[in-house]
Amino acid sequence: MVKILDCTIRDGGYANNWNFSDDCVLATFLTAQRSNVDYFEIGYRKKNAVRKYERITDDKLEFIADYKNNRTKLLVMVNELEYDAGLFNDADKSPVDGVRVACHVPELQTGIDICEELKDKGYEVFLNIMNIPQIEEKHYKLLAGWENKNIITSLCFADSFGVLVPEKIPEYFEKFRQCGFENISIHTHNNLQMAFANSLKAIESGAYSVDATVYGMGRGGGNLPIELIIGYLKENSPVHYMNLIEKYYLPIYKEHDWGYSVPALIRGLKNIHPNETHDTAMNFVQMWNEL
Repeated sequence: MVKILDCTIRDGGYANNWNFSDDCVLATFLTAQRSNVDYFEIGYRKKNAVRKYERITDDKLEFIADYKNNRTKLLVMVNELEYDAGLFNDADKSPVDGVRVACHVPELQTGIDICEELKDKGYEVFLNIMNIPQIEEKHYKLLAGWENKNIITSLCFADSFGVLVPEKIPEYFEKFRQCGFENISIHTHNNLQMAFANSLKAIESGAYSVDATVYGMGRGGGNLPIELIIGYLKENSPVHYMNLIEKYYLPIYKEHDWGYSVPALIRGLKNIHPNETHDTAMNFVQMWNEL
């Protein structure tokens, strides 16, 4: 059965600048555990960040460590450009079980090197490739030639700008399998309202895991709603998430408002970064005509 990775606090944090209360984070984590979610990504670990959940270090996780069970593993993500080995204790001294190493396609080798370093520290590691449409044959060759690829739990590819459609998903799975990876995961964005369809196609293609967030929280078009995928798979009831959404996430949504919009749509259709801003409909018409 496909595994579910709740990345609400990490990726959803782009929507509210990681301004989560500890109560909200703990409630989200406990909901993940009650719903038998496999992985819970509690934030970034960036060397230059100042917000708590954008630089979540072990000393800030004491409030959650006592609630951990053996079902849901606790993860953090680190970007290759924001990695600092000094921020990571050895795994046996950390409440964190694993690390997802995110890298842009041109920095794949750096991402690989970080995975190996963190594996030596005892962590479960994942390689997360961002903006997957950028990948070229030379990058597949690099991955195929990685002798220690079996150290990672899964290779995850991200539709960072929300541009993919379902028929493209099996192509990536096949290419990564040809490179020698057995476990392949996906992170979807919902600019084109394809996050659910793309995730289902990934599951059909044998995905190890799919990423999702509470109420689809995320910048731009948002992400795959975790309550949707859990309810669809019928392995667990999404009822715990309904209570969580009503108490914590509807107030956040009312303030920050992620999801379908014309800006998100055009960014998805044109493969534009979600931070690209245009204020009026006329700007978007002009942008569409110019690109």
